[in-house]
Amino acid sequence: MKSERDERLKSIRPILSIDSPSMGDLEFFQTHTLRPILKFQNSIVLAQFRKYVQKFKPAFNAYNQSAQKNYIEDVLKRDPRIKNSLIASVVSVMTLHEYEFYCENKVELNKRIITLLIKRLQDHLEILY
Repeated sequence: MKSERDERLKSIRPILSIDSPSMGDLEFFQTHTLRPILKFQNSIVLAQFRKYVQKFKPAFNAYNQSAQKNYIEDVLKRDPRIKNSLIASVVSVMTLHEYEFYCENKVELNKRIITLLIKRLQDHLEILY
């Protein structure tokens, strides 16, 4: 049974035109759930990471782009504070059905979420200053 919350969540997500001929369940979930959620949550994800950097790495903007990208990857893989906070920003806007699938595949989907977040943050370095 779909709830009103689920319907509203799906209605506010951006629609991405991604060709998906033959995908497994995890790839389908990544393409049709995680990517739209990350696009929708982009501003809050960037704000969360910006606040983290201000608190724990105030000299971040003094680094060159390569060092900044390495820092983003390193911190998202090693610091559970920011990692769990960002994952929660994604999971919190899943439908109940999506959340159940996420729980069944949590380890693999968390890896995919972090990989997508790293790329998204690295692509938006100018906003992190």
